[in-house]
Amino acid sequence: MSINEYLASIRRAVERLDTYGFAESIIFQEEIRAGKQAIIKAEIVLVDGSCLIIREYVCNKYGIERLSYAYQYQDREGILIFRYDNAAHKPKLAMAEHRHSPDGINIASPPDMADLVDEVIGHL
Repeated sequence: MSINEYLASIRRAVERLDTYGFAESIIFQEEIRAGKQAIIKAEIVLVDGSCLIIREYVCNKYGIERLSYAYQYQDREGILIFRYDNAAHKPKLAMAEHRHSPDGINIASPPDMADLVDEVIGHL
């Protein structure tokens, strides 16, 4: 999959929120960089006031690799519903890829964007 195909798949998944009437507003930014890299940023405010924030830094040198990512879903007051990320923590976690929820932090692979959108829809 090329970097352009990957970016198009992300856009399609996010646009489903608008197509289904769940999005109040969508801000979507993408930047393709030298070395087959891209930065993706999106903020989607949903009709109930909740917000999905997407941040990805990907490289397509040997296939799509998510070097850094965070997908945060929060309610209208900014209270965390869930977040997937691979950020380093202090103290260090036993796992790089994980999911935060009000119940704690668990090992979790990054979801496919379509699955992430489905998870958000499930909370509406």
